[in-house]
Amino acid sequence: MLEPSQFRDLQRAALDWAKRAASGGWLADQDVELIEHVEDRLPDSLFESQASRPLVVAFFGGTGVGKSTLLNRLAGQEIAHTGVVRPTSREISAYLHQSVRLRPLPDNLPMDKVRIIQHTNETYRDVLWIDMPDFDSTDHSNHELALEWLPHIDVLIYVVSPERYRDDRGWRILLENERDHAWVFVMNQWDRGHPLQVEDFTRLLAQGGFSDPVLYRTDSRPELDHRKADDLPQLEGMIRGLADRRVLEQLTRHNLEGRMLGLAEGMSSLVERLGDEESLQRLEESWNRLWGGTSANLWRGLEWPMSELAFRFVQREGDPLRRSLDLHKNPGSEDSMAQQQGQPRIHLLWDEWTQLCFDDSLDRLILEADTLCLPPKPLRDSLRPVRTQASRVVLDRAQTALRHALAHPGNVWQRLLLKFSGLLTVVVPLAATGWVSYEVVARYYQSLQTQTPFLGTDFAIHSGLLIVVAWLLPYVLHRKLRPSAERAARRGLMNGIENALDQLSKDVAEQVSSFKDSARALRTEGLSIIDHARSLLMPVGGSYKSPFSRLLANPKG
Repeated sequence: MLEPSQFRDLQRAALDWAKRAASGGWLADQDVELIEHVEDRLPDSLFESQASRPLVVAFFGGTGVGKSTLLNRLAGQEIAHTGVVRPTSREISAYLHQSVRLRPLPDNLPMDKVRIIQHTNETYRDVLWIDMPDFDSTDHSNHELALEWLPHIDVLIYVVSPERYRDDRGWRILLENERDHAWVFVMNQWDRGHPLQVEDFTRLLAQGGFSDPVLYRTDSRPELDHRKADDLPQLEGMIRGLADRRVLEQLTRHNLEGRMLGLAEGMSSLVERLGDEESLQRLEESWNRLWGGTSANLWRGLEWPMSELAFRFVQREGDPLRRSLDLHKNPGSEDSMAQQQGQPRIHLLWDEWTQLCFDDSLDRLILEADTLCLPPKPLRDSLRPVRTQASRVVLDRAQTALRHALAHPGNVWQRLLLKFSGLLTVVVPLAATGWVSYEVVARYYQSLQTQTPFLGTDFAIHSGLLIVVAWLLPYVLHRKLRPSAERAARRGLMNGIENALDQLSKDVAEQVSSFKDSARALRTEGLSIIDHARSLLMPVGGSYKSPFSRLLANPKG
């Protein structure tokens, strides 16, 4: 059997879940009210002895329908004031047996608004009668007082008159609270009524969930001789039957189950706002699609800035990457002042256009989440660090790759050939010079032996040409094999930008994955609470098989 403690524990768990979800942006603050407004007050909280508490029956209706006169007739004495201006329109009248002990009333039920009348009538020893303020009172506080008492009621006797049974305000209250109570309907002042009005009222009740309502007709005029035959004896018999301990337990269980069902429905509504698995999967696919177009657009936009920055770096204009980063962070720096004075501008590699292009892709992803009925705020919050750090990621990666490229220009084969050509620029001229030197010595010795002329102009010219050619050819080859610093710088920037864009894409993908994991965790926890609530509910249609099941609204859904 469902216990009040089980309901309250589950409501606390649901409320804690909703508040955590709201603090993370998954739910709005007003969504938490769906759980907070699930009523946890019960009729047994009014009494010191819950095991032997009486049935709480309240007369509920608009002004002038005769609630007080009906109560006086049931009690057999003048306990409720009647008339156009009466205290009951501003207070609660409670009629109970002198053996019943009430607990101190909650703060929202002030004692100065409650008039308690004790009696010794054993017929109603197990019934606490309450005459409630008119729900259509012009004083809003009286209306609120009536609503505050509703959670403490087992049976509501909804009193209407032939002229006012279609009252809109009363009908709205009935629909909002129909499954939280047992309902008995009374068309009072029957002396002015017509059978067609009863039929019409019955149809209205069927539309509100009461397919076979318990409806009585009463004539509570003070002149006994003028009263028409009515259903008051049947109403009294119904109330005495409901005061039976077994039936009262049934009604209490129904009250709890109605609130548990309301809690489960409220949780289901909130869990639906977290999206479903298909939406989460489509969000990840959307980012892959969005980033494909964004990265291509960024590459086209960065092509010229990379060439310009590589040229400026080779031209020894300081460290343009670091200065561009400082300028991006400090608009009032010397570089910024230089721009204003017409000096050469330090190009911003990651400027407003590139940041705007990247931000646009993130905004479109957030909009896609909203389109997929996923909460956009947690995703927006998680992407904020990626958005603000994008320029630093790009500039740091680009600078690292640029310095590495200039420290190791070209590829492996280019560097090997460059070393080899550098060796040739030394070895070949030395070899040519050595050969010429050898010829000079050899011919000098030969001229001494043969007394012939020593060398000549042709030898000097040709030897000089040989040495020049031996030096020039390796030198030119070495210069041609040396990688271009500008090309190396540009290639380094390209590698750095590619790594940076890959990193940004991964950062966003990680945040999307974290968003999915958080949504799944919240959904799993919320569904667990819903499953627990439904497991405590008895199967629909099998809970109440008593003659009094007609007093209960049909379950919806």
